[in-house]
Amino acid sequence: MTAAAATRLRKPYITPYAEETLDLPLTFEWADGVHRLTYRDALPQDWMFGALWARCGTAREGKILWPMVHTLRQRRCMLNRLCRVCGEPATDPDTGRITWIMPFVAPRALRSTMSTANPPTCKAHLGEALATCPYLRVGAPVVCTVSDYFPIGVLANLYGEAGRGRVVETHRQRHIGLDEFSRLHQALATQLIVQVHDLQPAAQS
Repeated sequence: MTAAAATRLRKPYITPYAEETLDLPLTFEWADGVHRLTYRDALPQDWMFGALWARCGTAREGKILWPMVHTLRQRRCMLNRLCRVCGEPATDPDTGRITWIMPFVAPRALRSTMSTANPPTCKAHLGEALATCPYLRVGAPVVCTVSDYFPIGVLANLYGEAGRGRVVETHRQRHIGLDEFSRLHQALATQLIVQVHDLQPAAQS
């Protein structure tokens, strides 16, 4: 997709802008007997599901970072069943089912229950989602519907401490289950992973 073509499309709700990138004052602390990653100026809302989350701005202005995902808006889509493109409800009002594009999966390999960090997409913006998101175009993406889903993990970068308390990144974009408490304490979460249920290929119109 050329830059000119991209500018004619809606800027996807979950896509970040360069001006939304923030400095992350990471450090480690002892809290309730746990050595965990935190911010030097941490607030209660910086944590969810037992993990510290990457901070980001919300201006939606400036240079758009097409290949990347905005942490806060991705999580909001997952928690509130919102479309990745427009940020509006992705649930079909007629059927009550949620529309989802599943990349990397051939139709014959679909299972009723699967996990994904890819937010849902409303029916009206399936074409735009495929046009603007390189991740969705990998392999043979399948448009599906699901009846329900719930959080099971996070995509996160892991950190440790080097000499003199210096915080260093040790692994990037690892799938960490919400029950992996020791790893969550080292994690900076960037995307929420959910498990979808009753996944079915969408009927062709």
